[in-house]
Amino acid sequence: MKKLFNNILVPVEFSKQTNQVVSQAVMIANHFRCDLHLLFVENNGMADAEKDIMQALTEGELADYEVELMELKATFLPMMEDGLQLITSLRKGSREQFVASYALQNAIDLIIVEKPRSILPMRFSRSFNINRISKKTGCPVLTVKGTARLEAIRNIVLPVDAHLPLRKVMFASYLAKHFNARIHLIALSEPGEEDNVENKVYLYKTYQLLRENTNLTVECHTVHGGNIADTTLEYARQINADLIVVNPGKEMLLSGFINRLFARLLFNESRIPVMTVAPAR
Repeated sequence: MKKLFNNILVPVEFSKQTNQVVSQAVMIANHFRCDLHLLFVENNGMADAEKDIMQALTEGELADYEVELMELKATFLPMMEDGLQLITSLRKGSREQFVASYALQNAIDLIIVEKPRSILPMRFSRSFNINRISKKTGCPVLTVKGTARLEAIRNIVLPVDAHLPLRKVMFASYLAKHFNARIHLIALSEPGEEDNVENKVYLYKTYQLLRENTNLTVECHTVHGGNIADTTLEYARQINADLIVVNPGKEMLLSGFINRLFARLLFNESRIPVMTVAPAR
C-alpha cells in the first residue's frame, strides 16, 4: 500500500493540552516515519473581532511565542526517531490562511489539531474552520483531545451516505492496516425515506470495495436515526471506537438549535478523535 503520510502539521495553540497533542503527533510521526511541523499563528481575526478590548501583538510578544516554540522543539525533538525532522514556524495573520498555505507549500498530508474548547461561534473563536481547511488543502484533518490514545486504534467508524466515499475508505483502511483495526461501516435507516435504498446500495458497495481489495475486518450496519452525525457519534460511543472518519458537511452537523447557533460540530461533542477527509475534487 502506498505511503500516505510523509509530513504532519500541528497548528499549536499553547493551551493546557498542547504538549499532550504534540506528544500524540510525535507518536504518529514515528509510527509512519514522518517529519513533524509545528506552526503557531497569532490570529489577527480575533483582535479585529474584539478590537475595543484587545491590542495588536508587540514584537516582544511575538518573541515570547518564538521562545515557547523553541521550548516545544527542545522537549520533543529527542523523542523523534533518527532521521526524522521537527520543524517550527511562527506567523502572524489569519490562522486559517496560514495553516492552508503552509500545508500546500510544505507537502503536508496530515493535519492534527486540538479539539476546540470554545463554545463561541466559530467566527469568534481562535479555531479555524476544519471543513474549509480539509477542502483547501486536501489533507485529512485529525481533531484530538490531549487525552486521546492514538497508539492503540482498534475500532474505526466510517459513516456512508448516498455516494461512494473513496478517500475516506483510503485513509481509514490505511490506518486500519497499520493498527490491525476493525472498520465499522454505518448508514442511516429511516422508515419511509426514499434515500434509504440509495444509502444501503452505497453501504454495500463500500463494504464490497473493502472486502475485494483488503484483508481487513469490516462490519456493515444500518442504524436507525434522523441525523448522520448524531447517529455516528452514538454508535461510536456504544462500541468504544478509537476513531471516527467523516466527510466535511452534513456528516459533521449535529442536530439541535444550540448546536446550529454555536456552530458546534461532531468533533466538538466527541471525546473520540475525528478525522475529516474531503472528497476528491
